Amino acid sequence: MAGAADVYKLYGMDHSYYTGKVRPYLRFKGIPHREVLSTLLVYQRFIQPRTGVRFIPVLQTPEDEVVQDTTEIIEFLEARFTDRPVIPQTPRQKLVTLLLELYADEWFLLPAMHFRWNYLDRHEAWLMEEFGRVGGDFLPAFVRRQIGRRVSGYFRGSIPNLGVTPRTAPAIEAWFRQFLSALDTHLGEHPFLLGTRPSLADFAMAGPLYAHVWRDPGSRPVIEAQGPRTVEWLHRMNESGQDAGTFLPGDAVPETLFPILAHLFAEQWPLLQDTSTRLAAWRGEHPEKTRISRVIGEHTFRIGDVEERRLVFPYAQWMMQRPLDHYASLDVDEKASVDALLKKVGGLEAMQWQVPARVRREKNRLVFAS
Repeated sequence: MAGAADVYKLYGMDHSYYTGKVRPYLRFKGIPHREVLSTLLVYQRFIQPRTGVRFIPVLQTPEDEVVQDTTEIIEFLEARFTDRPVIPQTPRQKLVTLLLELYADEWFLLPAMHFRWNYLDRHEAWLMEEFGRVGGDFLPAFVRRQIGRRVSGYFRGSIPNLGVTPRTAPAIEAWFRQFLSALDTHLGEHPFLLGTRPSLADFAMAGPLYAHVWRDPGSRPVIEAQGPRTVEWLHRMNESGQDAGTFLPGDAVPETLFPILAHLFAEQWPLLQDTSTRLAAWRGEHPEKTRISRVIGEHTFRIGDVEERRLVFPYAQWMMQRPLDHYASLDVDEKASVDALLKKVGGLEAMQWQVPARVRREKNRLVFAS
């Protein structure tokens, strides 16, 4: 049993999208850890001074190293805890894992924020208490609700920035129900996305599906009705002491994932390409900038048959670079195998994209790569 000095600390919240990605990962890997509630005092005294930003989750190691951003947290820990790797190293499975992490981390913000804030009439009191926990769990429920209304205003007001509007809401719901149906079909054949072992993509999807849609009482019936196997999968994802399992042999990618991958390339990828193009233009317009702004304007995106405006978030390009870099690293034979898969899901042309202005993360901020 690990002593107190060997325990990692995860600073997060139960209702946090991205905390819901790292928590099941720590449990699956058997990494000794404890969660620290991210109260306003914790933000003021620890999170912001140590990371320079106000985002959770944050990981603190027993050696007092601090890592922010879920992708970097998991890759940091994968290098330390090499048993039970969650990122396949075969060409097709690794690409699919990185693509689905990108899909879950960025595109799933649409249904996660829609169901949380547009279903507010179904769970407002409960949700305000959840947000009010930043004042401390010791506070009575009515005080937490008051605090919750104040601190949640930013999140509630930000959903149009993501393109979640009255115009897009029906399309978001229609797509999400189709996604749940496809995922449920897949989970009828495989316990996880790529076999009997959860991958990075499983943990990424568990974040929004568990922390938002499943935990929020108003939207829980959506998953219960459309995805009973998804509910079972969410329970598996949050268990401790799971068997290690394995990824599918032969670098296989189940055909049951093809509809999900096809949607990624049809609707998310054009938005990512436009983000990349606009970021390159922004660089030319702001040669004096040493850091990249979190938002760099607006652009149009499409979901279903609906077009809407949303803000341009450069961080999405950093996530996009990961599958692109993996694809570019493949040798001729590996690329031929991957290309055969990409043709089936409409992604071959997409993966030829050349990022015009590459970015990297430095001290938890985006900067242009030299």
